Amino acid sequence: MLKHVGKMTVAAHRGDCYNYYENTMTAFEKAIQAGADMIETDVHLTKDGILVLIHDNTVDRTTDGKGEVANMTMEELLKLNAGDVTTPEKIPCFEDVVKLVVSHNIMLNIEIKEYYSEENEQRCINCIEKVIEIVEKYKLNEKVVLNSFDAWVLEYVYKKYGDRFMLHGFYPYSIMQNVTMNPDKYLYCACIFDDMNKEYYDYLIEKNIEPWIGADVTQKNRLSICAQYGAKLVTTNNPEDAIYKLKGMGLRDE
Repeated sequence: MLKHVGKMTVAAHRGDCYNYYENTMTAFEKAIQAGADMIETDVHLTKDGILVLIHDNTVDRTTDGKGEVANMTMEELLKLNAGDVTTPEKIPCFEDVVKLVVSHNIMLNIEIKEYYSEENEQRCINCIEKVIEIVEKYKLNEKVVLNSFDAWVLEYVYKKYGDRFMLHGFYPYSIMQNVTMNPDKYLYCACIFDDMNKEYYDYLIEKNIEPWIGADVTQKNRLSICAQYGAKLVTTNNPEDAIYKLKGMGLRDE
C-alpha cells in the first residue's frame, strides 16, 4: 500500500514538465525540490536492450534527433539533446531515476511504453522484466507502481508475479488495449478519464481500487470535487502549483 500525503498525493508527470524539459533528470530533480511525492515517467527499450526514459516511440518531438527509440542504441541516444542549446539535457537511463528516488525516499510510477503485438512480444517482455529486475535490485516494490495503457503488460505482471507489484490502469477499462481479463482482479489504482463522473469513483472504490486523476485536472474547484469523490492522487505537470492549491483547500498539510 502506498503511503499517501494528506488527502491528495502529488505525482510529477514526466517530472516538472511544465517548467523543464520532460523526462530529464533536471525535471525530476526540480519536481522533488517542489515537493512532489512521486515521480511519473515513461520507459522504452533501446535497440541494445537498455531502459530509457522517453514518452514517445520516436525521439523527434523531445530531442534534436529523428528516429524510433527501438532502432537506436543507447550510445546513439546519448548524443541527442533533449533540452535546447543553452540548457542541454540527455535522455536518462531508467536506473538513473531509480537512484534519484531512492536517495530522496519518494515513490515512482513507471509507465511501460513497450506494447504487445505478435512482432513486439519479446521486446515487451524484456522491457517488463528489466524494469522488475531493477525495482527489486533497489528493494522498491512498496514504493513503485507499474502502469500501462496496454492491459497485456499488466496482465503479464499479474499472471507471473501475482500481487507482488502495485498495478495502475485506466478507467473506464475500454481506454486500455488488449484487455483479456477483468482488471478488477489485479489493479491497485486506476486513473479516471471523465474525472467529473462520480459513478466512476464509486465503482472503483467498491472494487477496492484507488481512483487517481490525471494532469488535466488543474483548477482548484475541480481538484476539490475529485477529492470529495474519492481521488487519492493527482498526476500533474506542475507539482509546485498543484501542492499550493491543495494546501489552500486543506487537502495537504502546511
